Amino acid sequence: MPRQFKVTVNGREYEVSVLELTAGQAAQSPAPAAVAQPMAATASSAAAPAAAPRSTATAAGAGDEVAGMGGVVVEVNVKVGQTVAAGDRLLVLEAMKMKTPVIATRAGQVMRVLVAPGDAVEGGQPLVTIA
Repeated sequence: MPRQFKVTVNGREYEVSVLELTAGQAAQSPAPAAVAQPMAATASSAAAPAAAPRSTATAAGAGDEVAGMGGVVVEVNVKVGQTVAAGDRLLVLEAMKMKTPVIATRAGQVMRVLVAPGDAVEGGQPLVTIA
């Protein structure tokens, strides 16, 4: 029998239903329910609204080299004004203890370096602009 819970995530309340299983009982997947919707704001939650997190990712433009995956920048190998060739290593990302180089896909001059060592990045986020 499903149990009902109220869960607060980033200052928003959601009602969730959880099915409790006993040992040896196989999980039966019920028909998917509608996506959980936030509950109406109460006086206490309206008094202290949580700030919405801002995404650091922006749309990639022409000449942008983007992160192929989310991770942390551990090394930046280029500077603004530097000339690079296709295949040159621009920087290194680390995700789950695996370091992955970001390689230039085009030759040109580095116009912008948008990250620094220690920055967390998302997949698809622009890292370097080459013109």
